[in-house]
Amino acid sequence: MKAFPRLLAAEALKLRRSPLRRLTWLLPLLFIAVEFIVFERSLLRVKELSPRLQALAESLPPKMTVAIWGGFLQPVALALIPAQLFRPEHRYKTWRHLHAQPVSRRGLFLAKAVWAFLLNGVMLIVVGGLLWGERSVLGWLNPALAVAFPTQQVVKILGWMWIGSMPVLAIYLWISDRISSAAVPLIFGVVGLLLTMALTGQELAQPWRRDLIPWVLPYASAEQVIRSGPIQQEAHVGGAPFQAEPNVLRLPSGRKIRTWQNIPDEQLFPPPPPTPPWLLAFFSVGAGLSLLCLAWWDAGRSRV
Repeated sequence: MKAFPRLLAAEALKLRRSPLRRLTWLLPLLFIAVEFIVFERSLLRVKELSPRLQALAESLPPKMTVAIWGGFLQPVALALIPAQLFRPEHRYKTWRHLHAQPVSRRGLFLAKAVWAFLLNGVMLIVVGGLLWGERSVLGWLNPALAVAFPTQQVVKILGWMWIGSMPVLAIYLWISDRISSAAVPLIFGVVGLLLTMALTGQELAQPWRRDLIPWVLPYASAEQVIRSGPIQQEAHVGGAPFQAEPNVLRLPSGRKIRTWQNIPDEQLFPPPPPTPPWLLAFFSVGAGLSLLCLAWWDAGRSRV
């Protein structure tokens, strides 16, 4: 056990010159830049907030955190963190040298896993801090935008996102440990992003079968904080244009015909209840720890 703190310190030294250190604040900065340019910048010209605009301004931080960060940048970050943590050993082929040292192979893997979960949490904290800072600056530039920041809701979203990312982060750690190419985790990340875009927003008889897919789980866990109404899940912003529109019939020619009925579809055919939060949390922690234990055991096997 005395060697494990030293392994953690050694990984911290490697991070000093690693691109991963810059990634922890570059990706959140990219998120804030996109969120401000696309959504917040137009509010700077507003002289007075109507009740509708005030509600919109208050709901933007949590919704954009789920839509932009959780929908696009978080899957990329989860794939990059393990790949960059294992990059020095794979790039310079130092595995034989490391395994000749009086340190456990499994201890080395566990140290990298601890740093992976820590860096994921740090990145989410930076996202929350930048959102708060952005809203404070906007309120200083335009006093009409000095609305209350939804701190509790944003913290819940980021916390659920960290818990929901445990299984897929364990999978990426396992892959990055055994495969030297950093492109492989990125490919899995792109596949997971496409899965999230295609599956979210669909009404299923058993929605847990979709929400408990490891690549969909971070988005599903964070999205349930802002969910409202009878819907099972908010559609991913990338897949929203392909979702079925309510009260609209699309002909084979592509033409749309708007229909009308006295009773909405959600009342005539109410969807099944969404996946309960306790199941999302229990599965995330249980599957994440189980996959991490399997990867930890596999890390002790001899390398070719």
